[in-house]
Amino acid sequence: MKMNDLLNASFDSIRRNTSRSLLTVLGIIIGIAAVILMLSIGQGAQGYVLSQVADLGSDQIFVEAGSGDMSSGPPSPFTAQTLTLDDVKELRRRGPFSFVSATVLSTGSVQADDESIFVDLAGVDEHQLLVFPAEVSSGRFLDESDVDAYANVAVLGFDIAEQLFGEQDPVGERVKVKGKGYRVIGVMEPQGSKFFSNLDNRVYLPVTTMQREILGDDHVNFIAMRAIGDLDDAKEEARWILRDTHNIDNPNGELAKDDFAISSQEDAVEIIGSVGFALTVLLAAIAAISLVVGGIGIMNIMLVSVTERTREIGLRKAIGATERDILKQFLAEAVMLTIGGGLLGVLIGVGGSLMIGFVLTKIVIGWAIVVPPFAVFLAFAVSSVVGLVFGIYPAKRAAKLDPIEALRYE
Repeated sequence: MKMNDLLNASFDSIRRNTSRSLLTVLGIIIGIAAVILMLSIGQGAQGYVLSQVADLGSDQIFVEAGSGDMSSGPPSPFTAQTLTLDDVKELRRRGPFSFVSATVLSTGSVQADDESIFVDLAGVDEHQLLVFPAEVSSGRFLDESDVDAYANVAVLGFDIAEQLFGEQDPVGERVKVKGKGYRVIGVMEPQGSKFFSNLDNRVYLPVTTMQREILGDDHVNFIAMRAIGDLDDAKEEARWILRDTHNIDNPNGELAKDDFAISSQEDAVEIIGSVGFALTVLLAAIAAISLVVGGIGIMNIMLVSVTERTREIGLRKAIGATERDILKQFLAEAVMLTIGGGLLGVLIGVGGSLMIGFVLTKIVIGWAIVVPPFAVFLAFAVSSVVGLVFGIYPAKRAAKLDPIEALRYE
């Protein structure tokens, strides 16, 4: 049978059963579209986080509570808080750092007159803007005297100031944070989002005030520093300082014995890359499962088709069609079904990725639309292979039918 005749015959067979054909490849379509969508969103998120990390600067070091061995797995939500302002003082006094800043985070309501909104709360010190550069729109930022005096003062994010006071300059006005009164001393310039957190929806309080008045706790969530000189040497020096302040007996410097973790931009990039790879493997596994399920559905439908077309197969053989001709026709039908499903899945997946990416670029500043070319190519290639593999058994069964018995089939 000529290739042109083979393709025409296969296409006619599929066209005669359009509804059944679409239902047959539905699993392939959904599987491929879902994989492209998830990979697109996953890589978009990975690129967004990497760009946020890059903006922090290559000289930044972070300290947080938890095991110092970062290869031991993700941090536990029940990790004991071990960092305090005493650690900050020692790191400033003894460490090779230009600036050291402590931060505590929470959430709560902020009220001005009858207007109340829910916001992020950040307890910070006078080094905050030296470690995380930002501009003040009006008034001033927190200084050392505010922190030392446990002052009831607040700096508002740009969106909060606009929502609570409109066009009015809020500097000098009073707000209530979780029911306690604070005097507004400054308003930040628009900062946008960092790590999926809207910095314009944040209220800054002195870290000491927030510890005493809001949290009732003397711990800090993390410490951020800017290193002087070699980054690795600075990280190691910070470890020895914190082991000393935490009374940790660790002469060999085993990270697993530390109750704090130190990381830098390079560590964050490595972790994000590892998470991205794990996500890709997970999605590949999901794709494999969905495509196998879709392939089984194609095989079942093709087996039903063999049964329904037994007399047709017998007639073709009686007028000269060989087993090879029958085999090629049924294989061609299976491959055409999966390639068609693959194309539809790719179109839906790419179209959905572009639409979702476009929406996210409007919501998340810095998000980029990503449609991984390898995912499109892989999805299309795998769909073709699935059609070939799962079409072999029905095709062989059709090719082996005895023409006389087939003609007698009712």
